[in-house]
Amino acid sequence: MPWPIDETMGRFQFRLAGLLRLRTQMEKTARRTLAAAMGNVANVEQRMATATIGLAECEQLGCGTDAHAPLARALAQGLARHRLRLQNELRAAHAQLERTRGDWIERRREQRTLDVLRDKQREEWQMERQRAEQHELEELARGRKVLAPAEETQE
Repeated sequence: MPWPIDETMGRFQFRLAGLLRLRTQMEKTARRTLAAAMGNVANVEQRMATATIGLAECEQLGCGTDAHAPLARALAQGLARHRLRLQNELRAAHAQLERTRGDWIERRREQRTLDVLRDKQREEWQMERQRAEQHELEELARGRKVLAPAEETQE
């Protein structure tokens, strides 16, 4: 025999579940975008390190007086220009990273707010369910017929 409380209370349903799902998807998308931006920064930093090492080697070889020195100096100039372009690219990548980090933080905050609201509503629902069960048990202990909440208000 099912308890009357089971028929009246049902399962917990969060009214904003659809919005929470949407916010969760948006947070995951923002997190993936943030990871891509972090990867882009790491890639540019790696290319910058490689260019710096190459520039140092070319400058060292360009100091000599052998036949390779003019070629090394020319390569050093080219690498210096390449390194300058990489510095600009790195600044842009860092700016993009900060924008995506801010977007991710905002999306995460929105999702966490809905999570907290859902948890609070679920807790209130559980407390209400426990109160109704306790009321039903008290009525059974007194030997009275248990009335559904709608029937109690009609009396």
